[in-house]
Amino acid sequence: MTINATDSVTDNVTLGSAYRFFVPLILMTELNMISKSVINAALARSPDQNVTLAAFHVAFTLYFAISSSTEVCSLITLAYLKSKRALRPLVRFMTVIVAIPWAVAQALAFTSLGDWAFGGMFGGSEAVVVQAKTAVFLLSFSAPVLLVRSICFGLILMRQKTMFITYATSIRLISLAGSLFVLPRFLDGAAVGAAALLTCMTIETMVAIFFARKLYRDLPSGDEAGGVTPPGFARQWRFSWPLMLNTSSEMGVITAISIFLGLLANPDLALAAFNIVYGLVSLLMSPMRNLLQTAQTLVKKLSDRRPLFIFALHLIGFFGLLGFVLFHTPLEELILVDAMGLREELQAYCAPALKLAFLMSAAWAYSALYRGLLAGAQNTTMLAVSGLSRIAVAVVVCALGLAFASANGAIIGLIGWMAGYGLEIALLALQLRRLDLRRINL
Repeated sequence: MTINATDSVTDNVTLGSAYRFFVPLILMTELNMISKSVINAALARSPDQNVTLAAFHVAFTLYFAISSSTEVCSLITLAYLKSKRALRPLVRFMTVIVAIPWAVAQALAFTSLGDWAFGGMFGGSEAVVVQAKTAVFLLSFSAPVLLVRSICFGLILMRQKTMFITYATSIRLISLAGSLFVLPRFLDGAAVGAAALLTCMTIETMVAIFFARKLYRDLPSGDEAGGVTPPGFARQWRFSWPLMLNTSSEMGVITAISIFLGLLANPDLALAAFNIVYGLVSLLMSPMRNLLQTAQTLVKKLSDRRPLFIFALHLIGFFGLLGFVLFHTPLEELILVDAMGLREELQAYCAPALKLAFLMSAAWAYSALYRGLLAGAQNTTMLAVSGLSRIAVAVVVCALGLAFASANGAIIGLIGWMAGYGLEIALLALQLRRLDLRRINL
């Protein structure tokens, strides 16, 4: 699937055009990822920070692993919402996608499935299980919010008005801070983080509706003027499932890693530490994921790739250096102790893994870049294969890590996370090469 370029996008991609397209997306992604770290910092100040952080981590990880497939809703919007009449059939299809994870969340919250998942599968203590079940119930209310937000963001992306999304996520961060200040008066533990996340997502969506409604009004009323009627349910499913599987694997990897960390001698400490490491590394490196949209939108011919690869090297150098400086200097203590409020035990457990964080810049950048190039070529089947490969590699790395009794769970998790991206890069590069050779032969 390709996002149509507007007149503002030049015929030939340059470093300048790549920077102009990408910078607003950096702001959007950073503000979005700050949310998780802000919640972690607030929960770390609870009386039992290990239990609270571990409970929020397993609830957040599992719920968004099963619901991350809903991210495809914005891609469906980009592909098929070309007229007002197209909205209703698209919403019907999206409702089915969203309803499935919502139903699973209810089972996790109110049946013994949650005891098995959070206690048996993740290895959390009884206190972690109780808090996680409450948190996942609260997070399940985000299902309709995710659907509406995806449609709004899809409309905004179609017009390449990415600053609108940045405005919405800015207000989300402000509302999150307010929620974390007010909600502890009514809730406690991991429930505070889940309710705060739900609140700020809802406010963000309301702002997105405000920006998207005019864009929707500008759509043609029917199929005239280039409007495209969406295909039937089966065809929408064939279009969506590789993308759904790939997006689900993002949190699927984190879920798989967390399951293995639950088998360590001190699972609460390992899960809490990996929660911190995952949040900080994602906050630092997540702008790389926007290389997917950048490559998908800007690359129209083979000659456009070279500037994008040079641009990717710029990003890897900048964010890699930033990660090295932050966690190899006294700034590390400023982040972990002063900003995050970690106590000595948890700080010492997180620090070795964070020293490897700078390596994620290359892993995340090339993975997103190759995914974007294949999406732009409308060749998505390999994305499903590469998504599953990420989970498989993470499982192998974590299983090997368990062989060392004194292994640091945060390090095991980070290496498994990066190794999955490494295999995906190799698979997608080979697939892209096959497509290029096929074009040459034709």
